[in-house]
Amino acid sequence: MSYQMVEKLKRQYMNGSGNWYLQRWHYIEGCILKSYLDSYSHTGSEEEYSFVKKYIDSLFNEEGMVEGIDSQYYNIDQIRMTSILFPLYKKEQDPKYKRILDLIYKQLETYPRTKSGNFWHKTNYPNQIWLDGLYMGQPFYVQYIKEFEKKKNYSDTLNQFRNVRKFLFDEETQLYRHAYDESRGMFWCDKTTGRSPHVWGRAVGWFAMALVDTLELLESEDVNTDELKCLLKEAVDGMLCYQHSNGMWYQVVDFSDEKGNYLETSGTLMLAYAILKGVRLGYLSDEYKKHGKAAFDGTLEQYIREEDGNILLGGICKSAGLGKHPETGVIRDGSFKYYVSGEQIVQNNGHGVAPLLMAYNEIQLIV
Repeated sequence: MSYQMVEKLKRQYMNGSGNWYLQRWHYIEGCILKSYLDSYSHTGSEEEYSFVKKYIDSLFNEEGMVEGIDSQYYNIDQIRMTSILFPLYKKEQDPKYKRILDLIYKQLETYPRTKSGNFWHKTNYPNQIWLDGLYMGQPFYVQYIKEFEKKKNYSDTLNQFRNVRKFLFDEETQLYRHAYDESRGMFWCDKTTGRSPHVWGRAVGWFAMALVDTLELLESEDVNTDELKCLLKEAVDGMLCYQHSNGMWYQVVDFSDEKGNYLETSGTLMLAYAILKGVRLGYLSDEYKKHGKAAFDGTLEQYIREEDGNILLGGICKSAGLGKHPETGVIRDGSFKYYVSGEQIVQNNGHGVAPLLMAYNEIQLIV
């Protein structure tokens, strides 16, 4: 019955019922569109492809540009949406798609980096690496090189993943912290390690998805991906030690007993997607499948319901970050209290629905 509700939610989202997404160039909508493109690649559903194309085309102006893109502002988040243009360009050969792909790739040439070589998360977060950013930027970076560059050199991407392991992984807990400040100047970071104080489930989910999607893109390339496969297994193994008996993970992963902590939907479903896809593609052994399916099924049991004809997915952290929010000015201190009570818990937000649909695609392929 729950899977039927996922199918209904999938159609509900595609029909725009409830205005659950906005018409904008944004990573959340990019993840939603990716879930439909993944489904299209497996099922051949032209309806799903048309939904994606119509959405993307609505963001272009008469000059064939996207007004929502600011190429002068360095923001790793806006790159995620750009990845949607690869399959559209491949099928349509419309030069407007390639123009935007070239524009964003060109921006990477001057994108500010840490001394260790990683992209800053944003201009207003200098010297900082956030786990989120690996998913926003690296699959695009790899796919552009793969499809358009004559010289296929992926060493930069491999080094950026390597640095994340070096700077954000906590050997004691076997978990990744949310972010790292190379300068040690941010109030939220440990002055010795540079790491933020807590393990945010969705941040680890972003990182796991970045690994599995990047690995998929590199499958046919002449590059040794053993290191990335080890990172995926290590990240998943670390998280499995903290998986709840119902299959989910807590908002602050390793503080399950603390008052106010809650089982969170988006991070759980991102990990479900990464695990199930990792098994399907052979990066993880078959024994991991039960953990991915438990995460997916446990989330449905906990948080999906039907109300007045609409399917609602709850338990989703609306947003979370560190430092001063660039738009609202709110200070996000990275404390346990911030993660569990400083951000809204919402329903049907794209942060949760997108990985639900992506993981559901994998469920259909592997189970």
